[in-house]
Amino acid sequence: MDFFSVIIVNFVLAMSNKINLVAFILGAGTNVGAAVAAKLNKEGYRVALGGRNPKPRREDSPYFDVQVDVSKKESIFAAFDTVVKKLGPVNVVVYNAASVAVPSVEGEILSIPVESYEQEAAIGINTFTAAQKALESFRSEVHRHNPKTFIVTGNILPFSHHTIPKWYTLGIQKALESRLVATAANTYQAENIQFYFATLVSKDGGIPGDFYESGPAHAEAYWRLINHEKQEDWNQQFTSDGQKYPRA
Repeated sequence: MDFFSVIIVNFVLAMSNKINLVAFILGAGTNVGAAVAAKLNKEGYRVALGGRNPKPRREDSPYFDVQVDVSKKESIFAAFDTVVKKLGPVNVVVYNAASVAVPSVEGEILSIPVESYEQEAAIGINTFTAAQKALESFRSEVHRHNPKTFIVTGNILPFSHHTIPKWYTLGIQKALESRLVATAANTYQAENIQFYFATLVSKDGGIPGDFYESGPAHAEAYWRLINHEKQEDWNQQFTSDGQKYPRA
């Protein structure tokens, strides 16, 4: 094969791979999920949006909606299978799901009903379920040369053993998620499958005051992570401008 034939073949393969770019966002709300979806769609991805109650869309919508309840593993299994059947194997997964059960007696975590605690913890546990299903897609031959990235929308709660009672169950979710991401990032780096726990922080590294308007910052930070050539620190923190926070 001559030089120009090699160039043409590589170009065709590159274009073919780009057609196969598929992202699945679980917990696709109006802030982070919407902004990340818009960014990925702009960059050539077909994007599936997973939510408990997907809203009807116009037929010409660029997004594919799928129903998923992240507190139930069977629902996650079914959602991934639906996305892969409709769009093809995914190469980017964003686990943006979160919820919180507030104590029925203010300030007392043990007033949280056990059933509520279990349901909230299941959201963190099922990050494992989603990652397991994502791995099946990541290892697909169609993504041999594509980014393969699993991102969890994080917060700073896992980095302190103490959590104020109001946010206790959210802290449990994020502790489970961060533990998985840290371990998976190390386990799969030889396959260049990347895992990140991505957290918006304030300028001094604390709790941000503008999370509910932070969609564009998340989109910028997540796009940067997706395009890393190799696994970087699993604990990625960024500020409201979408730029990496320089942790010591």
